[in-house]
Amino acid sequence: MTTIYLVRHGETEWNQAKRYQGQTDIPLTDKGREQAERTAEHLAEVKASFIISSDLTRALDTAAPIGRKLALPVISCLLWRERNYGRWEGLTRAEIQELYPEEWQKTREDPMSAAPGGGETLAELRERSIKALDWVLTQYPGQTGIVVSHGGLLRALLAWIEGQSHPQHILDNGGISIVQGTNLEDLELVSVNDVSHLL
Repeated sequence: MTTIYLVRHGETEWNQAKRYQGQTDIPLTDKGREQAERTAEHLAEVKASFIISSDLTRALDTAAPIGRKLALPVISCLLWRERNYGRWEGLTRAEIQELYPEEWQKTREDPMSAAPGGGETLAELRERSIKALDWVLTQYPGQTGIVVSHGGLLRALLAWIEGQSHPQHILDNGGISIVQGTNLEDLELVSVNDVSHLL
């Protein structure tokens, strides 16, 4: 049985401003760095044998204190990147609705196959998240580890694990979810969005 702690990165300025970040490389705020440190403290007793992170700075800088606390290297992996939102990146919901009303409407009507801003569809994101998880399960069978990623990707992955067609969970910056299983067919979602360490 492999156990994976899925961590959403700490807060950024674009999180504060509710701007679509996607794959734009936005750094953590002071609060985000504090969230990363608290998350590292919370995970200090986990018997982890690996730490994997999205290659984006906000994820790597969240993973770094966890790696220091557990004396483990952080492995950077592009598969765990946030969804590509194309030209929507850097914009708020209101700005997108004003600038690209037809695109916005299409994502409401057909979220799985619409490509926001010419970026990644939800179906593509979900497939990438499944591929990322399968790689971890294959590389680290029977082990416990930590993955630091992004809200959009993690929400898509958790929805798939639960058999939902669309993401339902709210995942906070620094929130931790736990998945267990031996392969893609027997996954169990143990907990979602634990933020007790941030309160």
